[in-house]
Amino acid sequence: MGLVRILLPLPRAAARLAPAQGGPLLGAVLLHCVMPGWVLLWIPSAARRLAWAEEAVAVYGSLPGRTDGLCRAQALRAYALVLNNREEEACEAADAALALPDARLSPALTAFVTHQRAQALLGAGRIDEAVTAARESAELYRARSAPGRRERLFGTLPGALRTYGLVLAAAGRRQESVAVYEECAALLAAMSLRESARVALVRPRVLAELVGGLVALERYEDALGVGPEAREAARGAIAWSVPAIMLPLRVRLLIDLARCHSATGDPAEAHACAAEAVAEARRPHGAAELPAALDCLADVLGQLGRTEKELSARRELAELLET
Repeated sequence: MGLVRILLPLPRAAARLAPAQGGPLLGAVLLHCVMPGWVLLWIPSAARRLAWAEEAVAVYGSLPGRTDGLCRAQALRAYALVLNNREEEACEAADAALALPDARLSPALTAFVTHQRAQALLGAGRIDEAVTAARESAELYRARSAPGRRERLFGTLPGALRTYGLVLAAAGRRQESVAVYEECAALLAAMSLRESARVALVRPRVLAELVGGLVALERYEDALGVGPEAREAARGAIAWSVPAIMLPLRVRLLIDLARCHSATGDPAEAHACAAEAVAEARRPHGAAELPAALDCLADVLGQLGRTEKELSARRELAELLET
């Protein structure tokens, strides 16, 4: 991935000198940069991905008869816009990819574009539309045959199911959401090591969000049953490669597990989880979760009768909320 990115000036020069031959090469290289095959080695910033995707759209848009490439570029532009939290623009980009004249989108690309649209609709707060799009995306991934080598980058059924579960939770349909997460967790558990590498970011999110859903349904014992696997999934290479995603996720998971232990009569274990959540939240990328972690710790300390430390945690929480 790094080598491809470093050599980008070469296909750019080829596209300028001989657009008919160099243009498709540049477009293909740009799309590879937007969504590399093995992202954990080096993860491009969201802003860079968007810049490359927009350049790819411009390149393919200038080439006659390259509708297939333009479709892929528009799809990855929608993906990059979602990464940059520009949801309304992502919806427009997804619609543009689906509506291109003479476009023959493969089942994999159609499912991918629909998935991006579902995520964008969720981020934009258009929950009812997001539910419909997420359900359609999951159905499209279920229906497709084994993807070819080039199409393996265009998402997976577990990723689509994770989004569907997230959207159902946002719609207040917790029972359905948990059922979808459980189906997704079962699919992930059945994957080979090679298949798992393609969903490295999906698995820890699914397990942590499943725990959160079970807690919301007050299924505390079930949540504690998933807890060890969820904690293990949030460690290792994935934790240091994307700390901005994994650290907040880990803090929220520890808070949920602390609540479970409190509800099931194990305040000592609840305290251990809550204290770890606070320690994690004090690290870079964890600050947004620190108020929730302190609130959880204060509740657990109160349950243990450690009044002085509870008051100290609540004072710190109050100071945080005032700033």
